[in-house]
Amino acid sequence: MFLPRLIFALVLLLISSDALAKEPLQRAHPPSWSQDVLDAFFDDAREQLVGQRPSPTSINTIQLSDVHKDTAPSAEEFRWSDLVDADTLTTEVKKINIALLEVLSKPAVFKGGGNRDCRRDFCMLAVLFRSIANFDEEIRWQKSATTMQRKCQQASDFCKVASDQSYASALKAQQLLGDLLQGQMAGSSDSPNQPIPLPDRPLLMQRMEMAYQESISPSLSGAREFRRKKTDISHEAQLLAMLTQVIRHENYEFGDDETYLEYTNQLKEASQSLHRACQDGIYEAARTAAGKISQSCSECHEGYRG
Repeated sequence: MFLPRLIFALVLLLISSDALAKEPLQRAHPPSWSQDVLDAFFDDAREQLVGQRPSPTSINTIQLSDVHKDTAPSAEEFRWSDLVDADTLTTEVKKINIALLEVLSKPAVFKGGGNRDCRRDFCMLAVLFRSIANFDEEIRWQKSATTMQRKCQQASDFCKVASDQSYASALKAQQLLGDLLQGQMAGSSDSPNQPIPLPDRPLLMQRMEMAYQESISPSLSGAREFRRKKTDISHEAQLLAMLTQVIRHENYEFGDDETYLEYTNQLKEASQSLHRACQDGIYEAARTAAGKISQSCSECHEGYRG
């Protein structure tokens, strides 16, 4: 039974092979192109290539460098989140907004010396928004941060003098800040490609002195006061660490002075120690860290404060 079926299959195979050999395959005709289309292509594209053909090794190297160029920091870079957390940044922005509302409530208050407070506060806002723009974790207002940095720095510069123009500029910047806090986008800057000038370092030093003299030191008068104020102390300690990093910028005076940089490094480390002591609730450790902050500031001022 099996043999007849095999013979029948072989016969069909031979017949079909013979038929295929006699009948040519039916193929579609090639398209006919007009001359203007043909002129758009090279006869041989390889003749137009210039330079040495890249090896697979070089291609892989380029691809890897592209992938990691924004995510692999160099030894000189740092993470903002190692110095200050997102909540501290956003809380400080809100605090400054409240202070600005009071100073800008009336032109007379601004012209009676309030412009100096506005100048310092807008300078601080410019630093805060710079940190927000470059923050390495999720944080509010990041898309508007660069615009806000520029606007706040401009307002700070205007507030050097107490005039109607500077008051109007400060009021406009505060209104933009208020809109941002209400959930609106700041939009784009008038000159987005123009470099933003560095904030005035003396103004930042004023804020650092305020952090220690008006908040940290009084809150460490006793263990009970420390337990009650440790959240506020931690807030100020993180801001100190952030500002210490900012005043180390190479374009500031003494930015390449090793002694000055060592003082700022000591201050940053002491500020971070104070923050950790607050988190752990250890009063004596907080007192020790605060003492190191005071010592670093005093020693630095002796040699560099003009």
